[in-house]
Amino acid sequence: MPNLIDVFVGRQPVFDKELKTFAYELLFRANREDNHAVIVGGDSASAQVMIHAFGDIGIKDIAGEHKVFINFTEGLLLREYQPFFPKSKVVIEILETVRVTPSLLSAVKKLRESGYVIALDDYVFNSQLECLEPLADIIKVDILRVGPRQLIEHVKRLKEQGAKLLAEKVETQAHFEFCKKIGFDYFQGYFFAKPVIIQGQRLPTNKVSVLELLASVYDPDVDMQKLSDIISRDVSLSQKLLKFLAQNLEGNHKISSIHDAVVRFGLNRLKSWASMLVLSGVDDKPEELFQTSLTRAKYCELVAEKLAIRPKELYFTVGLFSAFDALMDQDLEVLLAKLNLDEVIFEALMTGKNMPGIILQSVKGLERGETDFTLPGDCTPADLSHCYLQAMQFTQTVVNG
Repeated sequence: MPNLIDVFVGRQPVFDKELKTFAYELLFRANREDNHAVIVGGDSASAQVMIHAFGDIGIKDIAGEHKVFINFTEGLLLREYQPFFPKSKVVIEILETVRVTPSLLSAVKKLRESGYVIALDDYVFNSQLECLEPLADIIKVDILRVGPRQLIEHVKRLKEQGAKLLAEKVETQAHFEFCKKIGFDYFQGYFFAKPVIIQGQRLPTNKVSVLELLASVYDPDVDMQKLSDIISRDVSLSQKLLKFLAQNLEGNHKISSIHDAVVRFGLNRLKSWASMLVLSGVDDKPEELFQTSLTRAKYCELVAEKLAIRPKELYFTVGLFSAFDALMDQDLEVLLAKLNLDEVIFEALMTGKNMPGIILQSVKGLERGETDFTLPGDCTPADLSHCYLQAMQFTQTVVNG
């Protein structure tokens, strides 16, 4: 089994005036022991929070149906593509350290016009940041850095502009009562709750796959099938993408293949996602179980092609996730339930009784050197051995870059 990597996200609630949970702020945490901010590159920290929340742990497991505030650095704001996460779920929190430039103002304006909620973080009424005020839906005020008289003065002014106000660093009952009285809408601080750390685990990410994906999404002649091929060759990327779609896709559409998932995700979101994957960090090359999964996937696809069965991508997906329980060291049925896969795929992996399942059982038989497994369709043992050899050669080509 590969070494699973522990991932962590800090979560602190934001309350409304009735002390009902309005949202959660998600915070970078490097481990479970140190429940405080760790100094790492701002872009990397935010990218890790996003990838862990939306791909590794799952945003519904972290925040349920609530919105989440995520810090955005100047570097992330200036990127030109659409963020991969849903507009209905994320509040883009602009850090107080940004340099206000025409480019930054234009980027924030585009994000807001496209439907994202914008918040200003740790606001202390700095005149240099004043031009961001009209673009903010929510302004978070660090009440420990602003005196009561100044608070009253600026709260009135900002409320007249239509902004919602969030009091940060609320540490006492008196703080809460005062801020509520003068017009704050939301509240956050140690008086209510300290951040808690949510822990999950992820599979190692293959540097070659991520960099190949990043290069391909920015190719002017990009082909969605090529992007699907890159992602489907890496079970870690495939799992992240499927988990995101399962928890954030409108309706209850079942995913029939990685290509189906890629098309539904869309090119702009793939650009954002690929860049965040690079920023969040990548790991070593796949270990043996990754290679087993990829060989099985290609084998199932090749046999489906030989039998003229469509869609062949469905068969590839069956093979790709056939060792998912061993990779994650968890019950397969529980893992699959979080990916919203097509029922045909689910049945193949759980029972092995339909045609994709029979093909999967045949490759498992070949791996064990058995000869008494059911032959799929009119395939001969020689046909299957040839497909298996081709699949192993394909895997070696992928692993060796």
